[in-house]
Order: sequence, then C-alpha cells, then structure tokens
Amino acid sequence: MMFLKIFLILISLNLLSACNFLPLLHSHSPQYIKILIKEKHYNQAQDILQKISPGHPDYRILMAQKKRLQNLINKLEKKTLIQLQRLQQQNKWQQAWKTLQGARASIPENRALLKAEKDFIVARKKRINELNMKINIHKGIWLKDAEPLLDAMLKTRPDNYNRRQQQQKFKQEKKQTLKNLAHCAKQAMNEDLYELGRRCLSLVNKIDHQHRYTQSLQQAIIKLQHHDHAWHQRQIRISDELVKELKQGYSHDNLLRASRHLRELSSHNQSTERKQHRNILKKELDRGIAQRMDAGRKLYSEGKITEALTIWTSLQQITTNNEVLEAHINRAQRVLKKLKELGKQQSPTGKISPSVQ
Repeated sequence: MMFLKIFLILISLNLLSACNFLPLLHSHSPQYIKILIKEKHYNQAQDILQKISPGHPDYRILMAQKKRLQNLINKLEKKTLIQLQRLQQQNKWQQAWKTLQGARASIPENRALLKAEKDFIVARKKRINELNMKINIHKGIWLKDAEPLLDAMLKTRPDNYNRRQQQQKFKQEKKQTLKNLAHCAKQAMNEDLYELGRRCLSLVNKIDHQHRYTQSLQQAIIKLQHHDHAWHQRQIRISDELVKELKQGYSHDNLLRASRHLRELSSHNQSTERKQHRNILKKELDRGIAQRMDAGRKLYSEGKITEALTIWTSLQQITTNNEVLEAHINRAQRVLKKLKELGKQQSPTGKISPSVQ
C-alpha cells in the first residue's frame, strides 16, 4: 500500500513538471528553436522562423536566432561541399556519401546540397564504369597471354579430357570478355575516356581474330582518331609557343613548363611532323638548362656557393638523371657542410675563401 502511494506521488510530480515545461516547448518560442538548432534540425527551425510575424512577443530574439541559423546553414553547406570534393578525390566514396547525407538530414531542401547529390551520383556511376572497364581490360590482357599457353598444353597432351574442357570454358570466357571489351570501347568514347577506350580497342584488335567487332567499333575508332589528331595539333601549338617564350628568356617557369610538356609528348606516339616540333623545343630547353648551369658555375667561382646551389637544385625539377648537375650539387653541399663544421660565416655577398673551395 505504501509503495502504491509513493508511485502515485511520483506520477503526479512528473505530470506537474511536464505541465510547467510545456509552455517552454511551444513551437514559436525561442527555447524550442534553440533546441532544434542544438539538435541540428535546421530545416524545421527555418520553417518555423519564416512564419514568425512582427507582432510576436519574442520577435527580436527569434530574428536574431534566424540570423544565427542562416550562418550555421551556410557554414554547414560550405564545409560539406569542401569535404565532399576532397573525399571524392581520395576515392573515399562511401565516406563522402555519408557526409553528404548527414548534412542533408539537417537541411534537406538546400539547393546546393541537392545539386551536389545529383552530381555525386553521376560521378560515382562514372567511377564504377571506369573500374569495370579496367577489370575487363585486365581480363583481356590475361586472355591474350593465356591463350597460346593453353594451346601449347593441348598440343602436348591432346588426349587430356580435362584440358579440353578447360579450353571450352576458356573460349566461352573469351567470347564474353570480347563482348565486354567492345562495350567498354564504345562507352569510353561516349564518356570521353579516351585512354581507356584506346586500351579496350587495342585488346579487341589483338583477341578478335575473326574480326567480329571490326564493323561495330568503326565509330569509336573514328572518334578516337579525331581526338588524337586534335590533341596532337594542340601539342604542336603549345610546343611552338613554348619555344617562343624560351627564346625571350630562360626563366625557371619557362624551362619547367617546357620540360613537363616534353615529358607529356614522350608518352605518346609521334609523327614525323610532331617529332620535328618536339626536337626544336628540346634543343631550346637544353640551351636554357646549359645557360642556367653556367650561371651557377659563375656564382660558384665567385664564392657565392648558396646562390649557385639554389640555381642548381631548381634545375633538378627540369632535367632528370643529369650526372653533371648532381655532381655540382654534391660538391656545393660538401663545401657548405665544411664551412659549417669550421664555424666560418659567409659575408653578406655569400663569398667564401678560395681555400675552402
């Protein structure tokens, strides 16, 4: 009986507390808006605040909350878009999706995030397609390399039943992979993934001995040829522009851009015309490197070791595997190390005594 009385008293107290707290949770009260913001129900809070009239007793407080809420929404939007881009670049697609959905739970009607979600889905689909293409390419490479090995095994033991079964299974896999590679070539061209498309076309050409897909892939081949022609013409123009800039001055920036451009060209097949433009650029680049090397040697001979080393180390970005350059850098570093060990100080001009050199 005593337990029942205590139980009823507790219930009564809880009801009284709830009754006292209810006014605080009125949907148009600053306290309620504060709770919504704290729980990150930004969209719900925003909907309520947009309906507040100037005659509301807490109008000024609520408008201050509205301003603060908008700042929070803007920060969340900006932060989410930055994180989304970074995670996509790192190929952390699932984490990116969770980040986006977490923000959208707070502001589901945000236009920027709605657009980001649509763009994300498109980008993710494209990424999956790319990976599927690469899987088919690796299958194609394996098939191309494995086929002669399997034929050799059958010729060694033509009566081996298991090997014949393996050959039949291999033929079926080859047929399906060829179909996938042909689809890969078409899809890659449609999505402007030219290098992937090139690899797929090359494998189809090597595996499809019966030329089943030659006709159906003509459009993809033509598109790739047009792309390659346009790309090479653009590279010729860039090469000519770089030659002109180098003739005006061998600045570090000009030399670095020319070096990177030559490396890009070396990764593609070159026609006779394109090789001529490339060779002209390379000669001009070599002249620039030689001039910078001489400038460093002159400074070194004047005792300006630090300045010479700065020039030579900057050339490492431009010319790779240059033994003469590496020898200059190593010698300058040894001299500076010796100076430090001897406790000698360079003058403001950076000169040192000839005995140290």
